[in-house]
Amino acid sequence: MLTPQIASAVAAERVRQRNLWDRDHDHGHGDCSNPNVPTMVKIAVLSEECGEVARAALDQNEDNLRAELIQVMAVCHAILEGIET
Repeated sequence: MLTPQIASAVAAERVRQRNLWDRDHDHGHGDCSNPNVPTMVKIAVLSEECGEVARAALDQNEDNLRAELIQVMAVCHAILEGIET
C-alpha cells in the first residue's frame, strides 16, 4: 500500500526533478516526464538510480536506501507521466 508519507515524498521528489531538469540538456529538455526525451535516456536515468539503491543496500545505509528508493519511484512516475500524455 502506498502510504501518505511515501506518496508525499515521491511527489516532493517529482517537484525536485522537474525543477532540476527544467532546461535544455544533451538529451533534450526537461525530466523523464517529457515525451521528447528519448526512452533510452529515461531508462538510463532509472538504471542509474537503481544502482544507487544497490549501493545504499550494500552500505547498509537505511536512510540513503529510503531516499534512493523514493528517487526510483519518482523516475518511474515521471516516465509514466510521459507515456500518459
